[in-house]
Amino acid sequence: MILPRFAWLCLTLLVSMPAAAADPQAPVPVQSTPKLEILNQQIKANAEDAKAYSNRGYTLALLGRKDEARADLQRAVALSDKAPMRNRAGWAYFNLGDYADAVREFEAAAKLSGHQAHYDYYSLVLGYWGVGNTQRALENYQLAVERDPRLGENKSLHERTLEWTPLEQRAMHETYVLWSKAWRP
Repeated sequence: MILPRFAWLCLTLLVSMPAAAADPQAPVPVQSTPKLEILNQQIKANAEDAKAYSNRGYTLALLGRKDEARADLQRAVALSDKAPMRNRAGWAYFNLGDYADAVREFEAAAKLSGHQAHYDYYSLVLGYWGVGNTQRALENYQLAVERDPRLGENKSLHERTLEWTPLEQRAMHETYVLWSKAWRP
């Protein structure tokens, strides 16, 4: 009779543990940060501030709060359907791992800007890398290098992406390696 009671106790403890304790690999969403508090106050002061929603969506994406991030990104684009806002939403979707949504937003941004924004091509690189479309990622990488030659050299690419998230850096650096070895004219 001791074994069933022990098993019951273990089961009770497992059920009552937070998800992170049950699965140590599961990320635990961060509930707040000073930046998040500032963004919350900005939105509270002006519920029509698309940039604040976009910034909070990106911040929430990085903190692992996916549903809240998506809601803020949708609100930001609804308030300001312009190229910069679409691009900002794309970066957040990319960091959420929602690569198809990132591509959709990056493509919309590039179309709205007439492919004239400095970020159009390298943003598209991220999206196409995410969905596994290597051909399109490389084509856009070449266009990005033509617009910003710093992306064509490993050292300056590293410096250019130093403050990017590890996922953003990985996408650009992996694409750079393929481009430099097999694509560069």
